[in-house]
Amino acid sequence: MALLLCLGFAVSGARAGDVAPPPAGLLWNKTGLPAVFPLQVKTLPGRDHVVTLIDAETGKEALAAYIRGGAFFRVLVPPGVYRLRFASGKHWQGEALFFGEGPDTEVFELRRVLRFETRGLGTKAGHIVDLRGRGTEAQITEQRICQSFRPDFPRPIIRPREDRRAVGPDYEVPQRRDVRSRYCG
Repeated sequence: MALLLCLGFAVSGARAGDVAPPPAGLLWNKTGLPAVFPLQVKTLPGRDHVVTLIDAETGKEALAAYIRGGAFFRVLVPPGVYRLRFASGKHWQGEALFFGEGPDTEVFELRRVLRFETRGLGTKAGHIVDLRGRGTEAQITEQRICQSFRPDFPRPIIRPREDRRAVGPDYEVPQRRDVRSRYCG
């Protein structure tokens, strides 16, 4: 029986301490703030990643997310200035250990801190981090979401009136207001 179990691990590529990886996306947000700013991470297939945002001022972990290697990934993060730490590997060991230790595991931190903030009246500023380059070199570009508020304007309603002295149409009060979002850079 033990031989069959060992053979099963060898065939599947799994190791004894492996745990099923979580779904891609947010693992936790410890800030208590709403996550509204975009962070997109581009990776190569073959290795999964965990990104941890660390508050640049306090050094406390703020948010963590799981990324499937090679898959499209975007998460919304809370406002603030953060250092980004990445752990990457092939064998998920759970939230406490991430990918464990060994030759397949790599942990690195971006040299640059990233600011997630509102700019102007309706622009949310975030970032795209591209890890597809060589080694731990990351290409960082800004990503902005522009929002505009579009109220419905009153529309005239023409109804027959019983009182012929009233002049002009009645107006319908708008019930709907739209906030429209688009990527603008």
